Amino acid sequence: MGSSPLSTLRHRARLLLFTITLVLFVCFHSSTLTFLSSVVSRSDSYERHELVRRSEILSKCAYTHAKPGPPPHFHTRIQSDRYAENTKPVLVRNATIWTAANDGHEVLAGDLLMHRGLIKAIGNVPLSMIQQLELGSVNLEIIDAHGAWVTPGIVDLHSHIGVGSAPELDGADDTNSYKAPILPWLRSIDGLNTHDASYELAMAGGVTTAQILPGSADNIGGQAFIMKLRPTAERSPSSMLLEPPYTLNGSHFDHSLTPRWRHMNAYGITRLDSGWNFRAAYDHARKLRDVQDAFCAKAESNSWDDLAGKTFPEDLQWESLVDVLRGRVKLAVHCYEAVDLDGIVRLTNEFEFPVASFHHAGETYLVPELLKQTWVSTPAIALFASNFRKKREAFRGSEFAPRVLAEHGIDVVM
Repeated sequence: MGSSPLSTLRHRARLLLFTITLVLFVCFHSSTLTFLSSVVSRSDSYERHELVRRSEILSKCAYTHAKPGPPPHFHTRIQSDRYAENTKPVLVRNATIWTAANDGHEVLAGDLLMHRGLIKAIGNVPLSMIQQLELGSVNLEIIDAHGAWVTPGIVDLHSHIGVGSAPELDGADDTNSYKAPILPWLRSIDGLNTHDASYELAMAGGVTTAQILPGSADNIGGQAFIMKLRPTAERSPSSMLLEPPYTLNGSHFDHSLTPRWRHMNAYGITRLDSGWNFRAAYDHARKLRDVQDAFCAKAESNSWDDLAGKTFPEDLQWESLVDVLRGRVKLAVHCYEAVDLDGIVRLTNEFEFPVASFHHAGETYLVPELLKQTWVSTPAIALFASNFRKKREAFRGSEFAPRVLAEHGIDVVM
């Protein structure tokens, strides 16, 4: 007996309903899986991004505490980072060599071997080293000094070569800025003239390395840079720099590297204004440093909820002065008279930062005990070898100043 039309219709309706239900279930399930997958994917992406962010923050925080110095393998390196390819090794024979060791008293009679930008041997050069170069088909240049003196190159601690160029022309004078009294963000490298005739004149006098300082027209003139005076194949200012800071071309760099020393020049104008300008600037830098340290304290204690959406606090204008407070800048202070020296010494103790050297510093020999009160350590004193009494603030300079300072255990550079 066959089924009735009504029964068949009901069966088909149930089948259609089941099919629709199944399709809807599959679609819903698929959408749910897609949604959940998307949520999981976004969650994974966020976690990866957050891990990277935290790692970068911790790296920057660790770098704020790192001390400047040579890289770990500096003393075992086999080639200078400034070595120019195809430079021949040089063997100087029969020289009288002043090494500057033993407090400047060591003098050796012998030979000197230089290769790949480094001094490989001094005094008695082993024959095996020479033979090794010859076996390597290296074109060794040999110079017979016939007893002449060989000395280390002179390092000029206070120079304006390149920023105050010779010949002296308005278009090549970048020694000073007159925009403001406090300018720690300015950099001498940005005005370095590679065509300055002074390079060859200085090298003729034995100078091989110089600290290029901004001028003294401002309280803080800006950042100084150490450079080698010899020409380079690249012929650019940057290629002449010696161990420039990693921030030279931006703030993004490998923070696991050992920081390099930075350098800065400071001076004064009207003394009352200078005193306040210095204190206001260092107070600003101190506040930024303290904000950074508080931020890092939270990061290093895993208090990430407090740092959600926040970045490491930085300020490009003031970061160099923050580094002064962190003891990572060799600060050169142009300072003649006792009143100026006293002001700077008090400033170092108020804001707790070291000074590497006082420059010109004509009256330092009158106040040696004051110099020893500089925060952490006594600065070196960079004096004119001559040229004292050239102006009023230099009037009390003395040819006996180096001896007086040395007798008080203070380093002198002339």
